[in-house]
Amino acid sequence: MDIRPLTKEQRRFAEENHHLVFTFLNQKDLPESAFYDVVIFGYLKAVQEYCEVQALHRFKFSTLAFQRMRSSLSNYYKCLSRPKRNAPVVSFSELIGDEGGLYWEEVISRQDELFQRLEAEMCLHALTARLPRREMRIIRMKVRGDRMHDIAKRERMTFRQINQALERCYPTVISVLWG
Repeated sequence: MDIRPLTKEQRRFAEENHHLVFTFLNQKDLPESAFYDVVIFGYLKAVQEYCEVQALHRFKFSTLAFQRMRSSLSNYYKCLSRPKRNAPVVSFSELIGDEGGLYWEEVISRQDELFQRLEAEMCLHALTARLPRREMRIIRMKVRGDRMHDIAKRERMTFRQINQALERCYPTVISVLWG
């Protein structure tokens, strides 16, 4: 049964029996400030069920409310114990393994210059297969850091023509870089 807004009757019933939430927290020795939000939804679920399912009236409401609050508490603890919430923490300044003197920060945080050049060349190679030669020359000059004036002079183009050529290339560049 999903939680929905309470009807007037359910709100009245919930208010009359609200003390059960605090009784439950006290019996379990749980601080209200930390666990009230955890168990209240189980309590509200019990209110709705008790008001809507006539067959439950053969039991005391407190029995159903405590059972639902225990279930909410159990689900909360299960959630906290999931592996994704308890990932091991590794410090960048920690040694990898027992020997060798290699730190995590040396492996993770630095990409060596050779790898960066290789990655750039692979991207340019992929672009070369998909773009016209003139656009590739312009891109290579831009990657190299050439000024627009130098590109315009070498390619015998205006700044506007260069910008238009680059704009036509953007979709291809984006698909190569980000798939």
